[in-house]
Amino acid sequence: MTKVKVEKIIAISFIGLIVTFFVGLGGNIVLKAGRPASVSQTEVNFEKRLLTLEEDLAAGTISKSEFDSMTDVLRVQKSAFEAVINESDKPHNIPEWVSKLGIDKPEKMKFDQVFSNYTSVDDPAEGFNSVSLVYSGGYEQAIKEAERIAKNANLSPGRKFTSAGTPENRKKSISRSGISYLNYSLGDTDKDFLISVEVEPSGRLTIMVTDNKQLNDRLLVYEPLYNRQNGAAKLKKQ
Repeated sequence: MTKVKVEKIIAISFIGLIVTFFVGLGGNIVLKAGRPASVSQTEVNFEKRLLTLEEDLAAGTISKSEFDSMTDVLRVQKSAFEAVINESDKPHNIPEWVSKLGIDKPEKMKFDQVFSNYTSVDDPAEGFNSVSLVYSGGYEQAIKEAERIAKNANLSPGRKFTSAGTPENRKKSISRSGISYLNYSLGDTDKDFLISVEVEPSGRLTIMVTDNKQLNDRLLVYEPLYNRQNGAAKLKKQ
């Protein structure tokens, strides 16, 4: 279980590279990189189902009221699942180390604790700090707050992203394109912290922050093991 968790977190840490590359292809996949601290296939499926709803809404295949209704059902299911496994690694607000980066919580938006996650440098199974904080509310308010947070944290606008679909559906979603703000780019990920603020067409706002220095230190621990495994694989092929 720990191995799966660490591997997923490592993949998420490079979200800057993933987001920049795939958004450049025109796909609405900014959130497809997942979220920190999901440790089981069941929990991963909750994230995939939420992303599917976001894509359906952006593509115009479901209405906002249908999206809200199905999201509420998904939230209840996920809460029940986490109650069973007694999961306690849920942030209740923005951690102090994130606030020190100039990031505060969105105003007039509801914190979604169920879909928010974090990792901790104090947890031996994780070894670095990261958060994925989700807030829900109206689209216009989410855009306004994302812009404000990005300005305070000196983030640069990313490209707008829309879901693939028929030309008619894409035209309907133009007024509600997703948008992101980042402190990194494809050619510049050498940051102490990787920060992104994203807004989905549904009005869902997500703040993601990773302590990049701690992450790199963590990766160094696994590098010798990777090299040994890679070397052994090459010897077998010979």
